[in-house]
Amino acid sequence: MPAIGSNLQQQILDAVREAGTLSLRWFEGAERNELSFKGETDLVTVADREVEAFLCRRLHEILPDAGMLGEEGTDTRTPGTRHFVVDPIDGTTSFFHGLPNYGVSVALKDGETTVFGAVYAPAFGHMYHAAAGAGAWKNGQPIRVSSAERLIDALAATGFGCVRARMKPDNLPLFTEAIYRLRGIRRLGAAALDLCLVAEGKLDLYWEMCVQPWDIAAGMLILREAGGRATDLAGGDGAETCKQILASNGLLHDEFLAIVRRVNGTPG
Repeated sequence: MPAIGSNLQQQILDAVREAGTLSLRWFEGAERNELSFKGETDLVTVADREVEAFLCRRLHEILPDAGMLGEEGTDTRTPGTRHFVVDPIDGTTSFFHGLPNYGVSVALKDGETTVFGAVYAPAFGHMYHAAAGAGAWKNGQPIRVSSAERLIDALAATGFGCVRARMKPDNLPLFTEAIYRLRGIRRLGAAALDLCLVAEGKLDLYWEMCVQPWDIAAGMLILREAGGRATDLAGGDGAETCKQILASNGLLHDEFLAIVRRVNGTPG
């Protein structure tokens, strides 16, 4: 597994924290004239663009040879080499409406392997990070997934970006089936933070369709290093390429995949 030194880790964490501090300047003052739309309902703020530009500059200073993939259009990757995957504000809708559940997400990949991930929730002051093979951490303390063994004892999160994108099939049939099998479901609006909440055991499971690599790359590493499991909704390794994810404490994974298969009418 590719290694990443502690000094490089700290430099990336410092850059992510600085980006989060920058985002707070807009957080309660985002105005509608700073809003634009990437799609019919997919909004972007001045803050998204400014924070991504800041992160790309800072991360380039830290690793000049690394490419960038950012939500707001940055793509300087070279196949097979190191690159950062950046989501400047994951949870833009919450951010724009003054709700604090948003985060800054940065992953460092070596080829296709994520070697480091950081997710910062500026409004809460929560910094999550993980390096491959070295465990997962929140504000300097180790974190671990929950021990829930049955779906009926589990608190889950999901999202409906697929509905917003008018995607078919969407998440509603699975949601309708799962809600009867779980203790509860929350809609928090930031995939990166949902993954971190599963990693620290506050949530037991999270699933979503229509996610992007920048939404989940860092959070998946943090979850896995905390003892959890992340797959696509078929149980495979294609979460980033399939743009769908199931994340759990590991103990609940197969039971939930059985629900997915039942809803989809697939064998197994």
